[in-house]
Amino acid sequence: MGKMEIDEKHKALLLKMGLREEDFDLFDGTYVRYEYAEGKGVRIYDPYYATSYNEYIDVDGWSSWSSENDTFMSDILRDARKEMQRRESMSPKPGKEEISEALKKKFGETSDDS
Repeated sequence: MGKMEIDEKHKALLLKMGLREEDFDLFDGTYVRYEYAEGKGVRIYDPYYATSYNEYIDVDGWSSWSSENDTFMSDILRDARKEMQRRESMSPKPGKEEISEALKKKFGETSDDS
């Protein structure tokens, strides 16, 4: 599979969307590609999430245009992460000793000389 040529101005826009330099090697013009439109910027076609782009990709395989600054997925994940941290802070995790004691109670003492 060939490598798609990426204009330097477009690379800057793609990087702003969250892609990394190494992602440019994945642009083959078929399974991973991009397009540019004046006034809209760039958008990528990456239906299998091969790149590091972590925002929403529509069922047609295309991302939003860079000018839309789509952060839908990041916003959801950030909120979910905050909620997870809040819940974790409310219920402290047991230490190794507590886990060991609970296992001994449940399964009894075991010998290391099996």
